[in-house]
Amino acid sequence: MNPTFRTAVLAASVALCLAACQKGASSSAAVEGADKINAYIACFNGVQQPIQESFQRYVSWIADPAAGPTGKEETVRAPGTVLSHRVEFCGAPLTAALAQQPANAALDPAARRYQEAFTALNEKIGEAVRYYDREDYKRDGGEGMRQRHAPLMEAYSAFFEAGDAMDAALEANEDQRRKEQIAAIEKEEGRSAAFYHLSIIGEGKQLVKVLDGDAPDLAAGRAQLARYQSVLEEAAKAKIGQGDPMWGHMERSADKLASEGGRRIERLQANQPLSRSDQILLESGGMPPSGTAPALLASYNDLVDMSNRMAR
Repeated sequence: MNPTFRTAVLAASVALCLAACQKGASSSAAVEGADKINAYIACFNGVQQPIQESFQRYVSWIADPAAGPTGKEETVRAPGTVLSHRVEFCGAPLTAALAQQPANAALDPAARRYQEAFTALNEKIGEAVRYYDREDYKRDGGEGMRQRHAPLMEAYSAFFEAGDAMDAALEANEDQRRKEQIAAIEKEEGRSAAFYHLSIIGEGKQLVKVLDGDAPDLAAGRAQLARYQSVLEEAAKAKIGQGDPMWGHMERSADKLASEGGRRIERLQANQPLSRSDQILLESGGMPPSGTAPALLASYNDLVDMSNRMAR
């Protein structure tokens, strides 16, 4: 089991894509079913990372997570819990979204499975937290630890599998909708601010995806960086957002992503390994070293944040 911290962040741009299109385009280009999809995103972004952190906290003190705790550990930690308002994102609002018509054959099954997996896991986490908070393990020789471990790990595994499926469904849905939105905007308005807004986010996201992993395709990375930069240059030449401070902020974030993409390619081309200090920095959750996949993702997240502010 190797949960990733990337998925929830990347899905954040889905909400932006919907909001930006509805704000910048005419009504005929608005997205059908936006409320349903936004409810799915709210649940996914609300609980995915907290559960990943919960898992890491729980297994951090167990020498062999596959075997489970022995009951002789000097330090124990209960799984981390998810804040109640985040839990609610996957409760009644998600249930209502699942019932909303028209149905979405690509997303509804993944969202339903995600809700079920989260609900089951959250119950197991609650049981474990009560056990550890009461320090019952000090009185039962660790028997409760051992009994709870396998069901809890199975629930985590089911949740992460459901999360992968949900992430993939949201990604595919976003990519398709964004293409349709961009085409509709261009048809009705031409290459307007809304057109470039969505294009910059879409091409930037693709840049992050192409350059992810330990050994990405450098030729594909260079080609995608060129496509991304061409959109930025075209928007600048058309004087899109001129005089708008918020567009200026987004433009600077977009340029930063282009710069970080170039550094990522340079690092890969030079086959430059991470230094020990770089590794420590990444493990500690500090600012990721330039030219790494986490640094590229951080730049993209900054772009998404700036774009979301514009869409409000």
